[in-house]
Amino acid sequence: DISTLISKFKDVGLTEKDMVTLSGAHTIGKARCATFSSRLRGVQPDSTIQTEYLTSLQQLCTQGFVINNNTLAALDLETPVTFDNQYYVNLRSGEGLLKTDQLLYSNGSETTRELVEFYIQNQPAFFENFKTSMIKMGNIKPLTGTSGEIRRNCKFINSYSSA
Repeated sequence: DISTLISKFKDVGLTEKDMVTLSGAHTIGKARCATFSSRLRGVQPDSTIQTEYLTSLQQLCTQGFVINNNTLAALDLETPVTFDNQYYVNLRSGEGLLKTDQLLYSNGSETTRELVEFYIQNQPAFFENFKTSMIKMGNIKPLTGTSGEIRRNCKFINSYSSA
């Protein structure tokens, strides 16, 4: 839920504003069906997903009656390779791919919903705030101390990666 998300960001020194702003990075990229398939299934799929979008995701991710967890879906349906504020427009329309994204608008706090609306209206402010929040996130002390690493392949620790 939204309070858990806010708490996780606060635990590392980031604000609610940072959380909403950094989530805007999801205007670029893709996610495997495995990361959001729980929103598509069951007698009552996630009610925060716009109906046509839900149907298109179910068709994309399903082969027969089985979810294909490796299929990729764009995080931003409208402008998937452009860094812009369309991600926030998508949230207002019920087209946030990840549950944690859609929560910012559909089940968010007053602050998260207001920030989504603000970024819809003010792309330059989103760009400025994103830059500030990225720098702030980059200055978080690693939980691993000096034993952390930048992975060549995000799925594997470098010593196990073939890349």
